[in-house]
Amino acid sequence: MPRRLSRYVLLLAAVLAFGTLGYRLVEGAPLWDCFYMTVITLTTVGYHEVFPLSLAGEAFTVVLLAVGIGLLLTAATELARSIVEGELRSVLGSSRRSRMLERLQDHEVVCGWGRMGQAVVAELVRARRQVVTVERHPDRIRELEAAGLLHVAGDATEERTLRAAGVHRARGLVACLDDDAHNVYTVLTARSLNPNLFIVARATEEGAEGRMLRAGADRVMNPYRLGGLRLAHMLAKPGVVDFLDFSLQPSSGEHLLLEQLSVTENSPLAGKSLAELDLRKRHRVAVVSLHRGSTLIPNPDPALRLQVGDLLVVLGNRHDLDRFETGTGGTPT
Repeated sequence: MPRRLSRYVLLLAAVLAFGTLGYRLVEGAPLWDCFYMTVITLTTVGYHEVFPLSLAGEAFTVVLLAVGIGLLLTAATELARSIVEGELRSVLGSSRRSRMLERLQDHEVVCGWGRMGQAVVAELVRARRQVVTVERHPDRIRELEAAGLLHVAGDATEERTLRAAGVHRARGLVACLDDDAHNVYTVLTARSLNPNLFIVARATEEGAEGRMLRAGADRVMNPYRLGGLRLAHMLAKPGVVDFLDFSLQPSSGEHLLLEQLSVTENSPLAGKSLAELDLRKRHRVAVVSLHRGSTLIPNPDPALRLQVGDLLVVLGNRHDLDRFETGTGGTPT
């Protein structure tokens, strides 16, 4: 409730108390009769007096009417305005979100605004990705609205909800709902709407990873297993973990970063070997690994010739990586 409206409600209660106590002191009537007399006076319903009024009582009634009716009209106006403005903001906000969703292309859809979903959205926003969050819990929807994040209210397992989020035009989807069954249904529905969608899903139960892969997920992550591996690596290989954390965090300047780029048809990289390109000398970036289809090639041989569709994982600072993307026509993914 707006602060101004709260003040009017408190003032109205004060006027009711003032009228009740005033009639009690002036006429000596019972408290309930005094309260009833105050209410029918302020609302001007036209009922006869509950008790006979003396001259002092009539004078008090005039004062009560002058003060109370003006307050009632002002409070009613403020209440109506708050309701209308709230509904108007809601309608305008929904209309604006609908227009933005209709224009989105190659965006990311995150299903679930729990702790993991919030972390996913925050990272995608930092990476300057366009993100749509799908959530059905009212409290979380209000949090999304307060944060100004583009979202769709609904069940992510339903086709109409995913269509509203533009899954058929999206590049990727993350299914991180509260349980594995809902994530499986979300993956199945999303895959049926967009065969080219890149889908990442969260699994927590034994056997759920296989079900999600069969449902159409491209990658499945078990946060408990991944967390255990990370703890072990922090203990056994802290230097490696520190480097990966450092290279994956958003930064600029001379800090080294890991990025991935795809080789397109018009790219000057296509058809040339890594030795011919000499990326380290010309662009000050190093190729850490290469993905060709489902095959991962770590530390690729310099004689290896790049093909259209290859995915390069490269290491360099932000400035050199941006210049490499611009100069070679590589497409960040």
